Amino acid sequence: MGLSRQEVNLRRLLAKCELMCKSRKEDDRIEKYVETLEDMLQEVKKLTESSESINNYYKRIKDIKIVLGISTDKYKDEQNLESLRNDLLGLRHRNVDKPSLTGSGDFDKVIEYHESMQSKITEDMLSLTRTLKEQSETANKIIKQDTEVVSKSTELTEKNFGKLTTESAKLAEHSKRAWKCWMWILLAIVVVIFINMVLFMKLMKKRY
Repeated sequence: MGLSRQEVNLRRLLAKCELMCKSRKEDDRIEKYVETLEDMLQEVKKLTESSESINNYYKRIKDIKIVLGISTDKYKDEQNLESLRNDLLGLRHRNVDKPSLTGSGDFDKVIEYHESMQSKITEDMLSLTRTLKEQSETANKIIKQDTEVVSKSTELTEKNFGKLTTESAKLAEHSKRAWKCWMWILLAIVVVIFINMVLFMKLMKKRY
């Protein structure tokens, strides 16, 4: 079955209002257009049996009103209240597996679905917590090993420094003793040379 003239006009005016909202073009007539859209939607509802199309038109009009900051509804019937409730509950048809609300008993399915989603989220969080805990323990082990290596290296450095200090002191003492020994030897040589010079001078005086 083709579209009625009223529905065609509704679609055209919807497209025009949506284009005006996207372009942010100021037009004093747009609020009047919104009222006309609501009137036309009531006429189309009387001519069509497709609740899906009506819901789609209603949602598009509602989106336009949100952009314009219009919070009042000219018509408030059961269909609009049902659509508003679906928007608030976030249960509109999307490209995911969600139970449809076809009766009051289907709320159990909705609750079961959300409980399963909550359970899955909880499992994911627990899995993430376990992973973070394992990574933290591994990091702590690595840090502990590195700390032990640094501690051992520090102890070895201190021991080597102590040995180096002791050897340096021994070397300094040995050098001091050697210098004293050479000093006495040089002093003895000087004394011997002095005595020889004195004897030599006495001998030279006796001859002349």
